[in-house]
Amino acid sequence: MKNIKITAKEIVQFIYSGGDLTSEFSSNKRALEGIEAHNYIQNQYDEEDKKEVSVETLFDYEDYSFYITGRMDGLLKNENKLIIQEIKSTKLDLSLIEIDTRPEHLMQAKMYAYMYCLEKGLKSITVRLTYITIEDYKTKDFTKRFNMKQLTVFFENTIKEYTKWLSIFDEHQKNKLTSIEGLKFPFEDYREGQYKFMGAIYQTLMSNDILYSIAPTGIGKTIASLYSSLKTISNEKEKIFYLTAKNAGKKIVVDTVNLLKENGLVCKTVVINSKESMCMMDKVDCDPDICPYAKGFFDRLKEALNDIFVHQDVYDMKLIKDYGEFHKICPHEFSLSISNYSDIVICDYNYAFDPRTHLIRYFEEEYYSPKLLIDEAHNMVDRSRSMYSATLQKSSIINLR
Repeated sequence: MKNIKITAKEIVQFIYSGGDLTSEFSSNKRALEGIEAHNYIQNQYDEEDKKEVSVETLFDYEDYSFYITGRMDGLLKNENKLIIQEIKSTKLDLSLIEIDTRPEHLMQAKMYAYMYCLEKGLKSITVRLTYITIEDYKTKDFTKRFNMKQLTVFFENTIKEYTKWLSIFDEHQKNKLTSIEGLKFPFEDYREGQYKFMGAIYQTLMSNDILYSIAPTGIGKTIASLYSSLKTISNEKEKIFYLTAKNAGKKIVVDTVNLLKENGLVCKTVVINSKESMCMMDKVDCDPDICPYAKGFFDRLKEALNDIFVHQDVYDMKLIKDYGEFHKICPHEFSLSISNYSDIVICDYNYAFDPRTHLIRYFEEEYYSPKLLIDEAHNMVDRSRSMYSATLQKSSIINLR
């Protein structure tokens, strides 16, 4: 059996995500505000209440042995009854939020309830889903009680549904690793310095080190770096990030991936572009009442992901927009979701380095092992200055005064 270590949150987000896309989902600042809102509620807990309670369980199904983990926001005591609390921060008006507005939130709490009841031998438990606004910390609660039979049926059905996707993803991973092992360099001869360059990249990535390389134009840096990087891939957690400063650089990488595909590579590649360039509307506005691609985005995301993953391999701007139009979902956010299941991610420097826009899932959390190829790295000096510097305009100061 294949061992799968995964969080309950990851499973429910894939299976049960629903609702609209709003601007609050893609902001790193928003994530920090959410943490502060969580702390505000947890700081009011009574002495017997517990926060950040870890839960885990093992579950075998078909060819998989799942090790599922999670962390409950709160485990509260109320007249000798236990309550599992799941806290979600929001910018939405609380009057607009119902228990099924974002169905994955309740499902996450139910997964925790099952794991906790199983561990403690409980027959039932109360679940409380709490929404808190980040502006004024007002709250709205939804409380339900579940017995162990209900939770067991829910948990097993969830795992069975997730396994359908996992089998598709794993089949690709198996084919990818086999193709990488047998992949030959697509040219008979190496250009001057190219073979040494490739060896240096391979050794650097295998030892998790940093390599600075200066090479003349025409040496074939793109094919050399991609080929040698692919040879270091051993599992689905390792992704290659090819970072460029210009859009023209992205096309060269896509053409190189297609060349390797013609020589037998099995690989999923996504190109991430700016929200402005990907937007299907005349003006970027993620208000679901204005943008039809934001309205119900999460209701249609799972089907769109499955569709593009099964039928396509290289996800460039045009293809993502075509699928976005067909499934009526935001192409930019769609591309970010596709990156979760892609082997090569082609994007701008800022998605790795900018503290305001970098992809937290890859560069702050521990699950993935990104391998960075930074094209034209001399541009990083000016770009880093802009990423880590603020600009003050005299006119703003005058207006404020």
